[in-house]
Amino acid sequence: MAPRKTTDSTPTSSPVTSEQLDEILSSLKAIQERLDSVEQLLTEAREENSSLKKINGGLVKEMLEKDITINRLLHKQNNLEQYNRSWSIRLAGIPIPHEDSNNPILTMRHVYELALLPILRGAVDKGLLQNIPPCEQLLETAHILPGKNDSKPKPIIARFYSRNMRAMMFQLKKEFAPKMPPTAPLNNRAPRLKFPFYEDLTKDNFKMLKTLADDPRTGAVWSIGGVIRFKMVEGTEVKKVASVFDSIDNILK
Repeated sequence: MAPRKTTDSTPTSSPVTSEQLDEILSSLKAIQERLDSVEQLLTEAREENSSLKKINGGLVKEMLEKDITINRLLHKQNNLEQYNRSWSIRLAGIPIPHEDSNNPILTMRHVYELALLPILRGAVDKGLLQNIPPCEQLLETAHILPGKNDSKPKPIIARFYSRNMRAMMFQLKKEFAPKMPPTAPLNNRAPRLKFPFYEDLTKDNFKMLKTLADDPRTGAVWSIGGVIRFKMVEGTEVKKVASVFDSIDNILK
């Protein structure tokens, strides 16, 4: 028996025509052009990003330099204002009759008689003064600061003619200033002053002094010559505040 003929099931491919080849080449060319365009865009984006980084870096540096300049100006202005206050003191607890409260001369006399005259007498006894200067030769002016609570005497700012006389008041106040009667054992603490007075600090200096005093990490806080000093609650070293515009954490470090 003669063998059966088998048919080949594999399809035969027709040859690619020149027109189809041209279309393929044209498509590849278009794709390549698009890829080149994307690469060009990426290159331009990188260059622009690099330029922006340089510009932003310059802006950041400029802003930091401006911040440093502003802080220096604020520090200088605060120091100048504090120097201008170095003739003055801030007093508390002095009762001023209502009819005298708007008169600087009468306010001055109340400050003189209640708070300063006892210290002046002590200065004469110690030989620091030959005689007691009258109020009008000691003080230039005095005025009451505004306050919210009318039931308590408001703070008073008194300005001296002489910074030496003002310094003597601070030097002798613990010894000769009127004291409050003790209500409990003092436990080696100095008695409270009846009319306490302090340095007349600028707003920024006073704010920093109060912030330090309220911080649980600090002990005693005070000021000398407008410079704020403090001790840590667990230490004896006296530290100074270099700039009241610094953060409290940096100052305590």
